[in-house]
Amino acid sequence: MTISDKELGAFDTTRRQMIRWFGTASAMAGGLALLEGCNDDVVGSENVKTPTPTASATATPTAPPSYTATDNDRLNFMLQLHYLYGAYLVRGLNGTTLPAALITGSGTTGSVSGGQMVTFTDSGTRAMVNEVTNAVLGRIGFLRRTLGSAVTAQPALNIAGGQNGPFDAIARVPSTTAPTSFFNPYSSQDEFLLGAVALSAVTMTASTDQCYQVSASMAAAMGAFAAGIGASDGVIRNALYQRSMLQSRSLPATEILFERSWRMAEARNRLDGPRDLDHGIGWFDGDADFGSRIPLRDGANWIALRRTPEEALGILYASGTSVSSGGFFPSGLNGLIKTSGINIV
Repeated sequence: MTISDKELGAFDTTRRQMIRWFGTASAMAGGLALLEGCNDDVVGSENVKTPTPTASATATPTAPPSYTATDNDRLNFMLQLHYLYGAYLVRGLNGTTLPAALITGSGTTGSVSGGQMVTFTDSGTRAMVNEVTNAVLGRIGFLRRTLGSAVTAQPALNIAGGQNGPFDAIARVPSTTAPTSFFNPYSSQDEFLLGAVALSAVTMTASTDQCYQVSASMAAAMGAFAAGIGASDGVIRNALYQRSMLQSRSLPATEILFERSWRMAEARNRLDGPRDLDHGIGWFDGDADFGSRIPLRDGANWIALRRTPEEALGILYASGTSVSSGGFFPSGLNGLIKTSGINIV
């Protein structure tokens, strides 16, 4: 079965719909979420909607504070997200942390807890992860050089896998059934790719949004910066897609990478608010036909999706309420932009 871009566009009109293609031995899922177009001129917390409490609510949710961000504030926010993604990639590749020269600056310099080196059994997969790692480290250096004396330090990071870890917290949607297993991205190269796709999706969409918000003098440089982030996101998503194609089709749906990438994207969509800004990497139909959804792009224009800081931090703090710490950032971010929105609706 082949699905054209026109047909995909029709599927995109159904919000958060999971569409399944049944194979001969297992169900393969492809969730085709509504991909909203980019909203230009969205600045700070103005884009976050405060829901009206129901009659049973005991308190009105607290909205994130408004702010007026400078270019330096926006670059430092992007830098904080790159610290996290870079720390995860470096830990998985060689078990270490970011070089000391890349994490200093204003604010409290934090340590990295959790994570371990991953065993890569496929040299091609390791090569792609290594390429993306070098790209992220390069962009950290670029942001730091651009910021100069205004650069902020790496905050405390929690990149632990398993029960009670932030990866597990953003990998599932709520259920009345208690989980019996927990997501550990360091247990294999495939699990590591799932974790990398999750962090890359947030880093890319949030950084792209901030590149739209900078002043005219920074626009050209940030346009090139956003292009580089999008390219790296495509590499890591393609790496997971290639691994997915090699899996046995007789596996249970809960073990299939195509299925899991969609489910994890749905969990991220739940934490970042009412807009659907994520989707899985692809599917197969049970025969010999594969479909891919590699770029995180809108349905009509093929331009990168964007998350506001408040939407992105809802995922990274693993919270649907407005908070300033938690999840991957146990002590919050350094810098002005640090509070998530009221995202669960």
